[in-house]
Amino acid sequence: MGTKSKLTASEAGYLKLIYRVQEEESGKVGTTAAARAFGVRPATVAEVLRNLARKNLVRRRPYRGVELTPQGVAEARKLLRKHRILEVLFVGLLGLSPESACEEASKLDYYVSEELINAICRSSNHPKTCPCEKVIFEDPACCGAGGKKK
Repeated sequence: MGTKSKLTASEAGYLKLIYRVQEEESGKVGTTAAARAFGVRPATVAEVLRNLARKNLVRRRPYRGVELTPQGVAEARKLLRKHRILEVLFVGLLGLSPESACEEASKLDYYVSEELINAICRSSNHPKTCPCEKVIFEDPACCGAGGKKK
């Protein structure tokens, strides 16, 4: 993973939230907004953000929110790739609504291996977007990223 220590499931959730707000909505994530999003106290958010900063995944800017480091962006993209490919599977194969697929993918994405995600990606013909029309990031290890499909 390239971080000093492995991410927890909770930290992974924060990285995905920060990426979505920072990169896809061009916004800032502060302690209060994150606390509302996760239904926790601001002190809990502050502790998670300190841990992410120690792992060089975010830069904390008091009173101005946090921003992902380049390493944090890369890690968040890996997590969101897993999430979005699971959504493709759940909608396409299982017939879930995009909303239900997102909810279920959020419960599993952290735990699923990149090997399994790449197998789902290949079997889904390397989708470019998820059911919510968000970009699915490419993985060089998956043949959909410029390599030949098997």
